[in-house]
Amino acid sequence: MITYKLYLIRHGLTMGNLEGRYVGRTDFPLCPEGKKALRELKAKKEYPPVKKVYSSPMQRCLDTAEILYPDTPLMLIPKLSEYDFGALDGKSVEELKEDPDFIRWTDSGMRSVPPGGEDMNAFRLRCEEGLSSVILDMMKQKITSAALILHGGMMMNLLSSHGYPKREPLRWQAGPGEGFAVLITTQLWHRDNVFEVFDIVPYDKEKDSLRREYEVFDLEEEEE
Repeated sequence: MITYKLYLIRHGLTMGNLEGRYVGRTDFPLCPEGKKALRELKAKKEYPPVKKVYSSPMQRCLDTAEILYPDTPLMLIPKLSEYDFGALDGKSVEELKEDPDFIRWTDSGMRSVPPGGEDMNAFRLRCEEGLSSVILDMMKQKITSAALILHGGMMMNLLSSHGYPKREPLRWQAGPGEGFAVLITTQLWHRDNVFEVFDIVPYDKEKDSLRREYEVFDLEEEEE
């Protein structure tokens, strides 16, 4: 039985992130600090080799892919673009704190649709479709090792929906340039739409490579 390894990696920092803005469809590139941090992380740790990189089409994800996997074939997944905050997009909480539309949106637990923005259920559906297209392409092309560069909140929700062990979205947080390795089998994906989360990325270079290849990472050890 063929198994597929997919490495979900959050993009690096943008100026919008540093300024505390709602960064959705505003197409921020990585800021100089974000590029530097990614290069330092790549030098200190190890990103697994992959045969293909899938990415959100947002510039911050493309910049991240270029730094981490510069010589690897790249495929854009438009359905994995970040959430559209509409009129709130690109603005900080400080700028929005008196805005009645922002207040209504936050009071709803972010379940209402911001002016000109995206319905959250529609967002979740297209993210699901985007992830499925990645996995199906891997299976069709027999790509057994790939990276997926995407957005932090999106990654948390996808892992919460499909990953084992089961965890709340906030428990799948990752820093810029960091993420999780998942193991996918055709049977489990087609039958249950689930996969196993078996490690974090990037790896510590000192970690034994053979052990890393076969071990199941204990994601629950922090709870003990």
